[in-house]
Amino acid sequence: MKLWRQFQWVWRRQSASPPRPFRNGERRRWRGSGGFHRRRLPPRPVARRPLLGLRRLFAHASSPLLVRGTAVCWHGTPSAQNAASIVRHGFMTGHGNGLADGVYFSQNVATAKTYAGNSGVLIKCRVRLGKTCVWDGHMQQRFSQWCQARGVTPDNSGKTAYLLRHGFDTMQSGGVLVVLSPQYANAAAWKRRDRRIRVLSVHRVADDRRIHV
Repeated sequence: MKLWRQFQWVWRRQSASPPRPFRNGERRRWRGSGGFHRRRLPPRPVARRPLLGLRRLFAHASSPLLVRGTAVCWHGTPSAQNAASIVRHGFMTGHGNGLADGVYFSQNVATAKTYAGNSGVLIKCRVRLGKTCVWDGHMQQRFSQWCQARGVTPDNSGKTAYLLRHGFDTMQSGGVLVVLSPQYANAAAWKRRDRRIRVLSVHRVADDRRIHV
């Protein structure tokens, strides 16, 4: 009987398929005369750390909102002559109305028409935003503290300097987008073509028709 059992054991070992290599999470276990068998182990608990992006988000929850990419915007000007000068020589840095110094755009056509007037024209542009600051009450408070600490007058030029010093390229407030640029005393002499701004077309406000200037 003992000899017959040994013969069965050798016959089973020879007729069995070749063993596969052990995978991750498996461990060999001796089961007596049958040799080794595989037992699947439960995965080890891993201490998960929060994602780096979420960690940065919560660490800088009070920082201004950043918007990157490109946007199609409108620039309103009172006459077609101004539009022709912009196409040929570039934009002139404006002082603005309550916002920073730079070139003003709007993603809303109705807002751009208020700057152009009934007899003006609209310039359709593609603006590369870069690092954009969305201006809100928190940013206004930080700007006021920055001006008070340095003895700076909290005007538009000071706001422009504050944003440029902190690495911002554009500023957004409501439906208005400002491509930041320092203001010059003779602004007409500093017309230049900004690489961040690409003129797409020029349209007349009265009938919204495209015109060539």
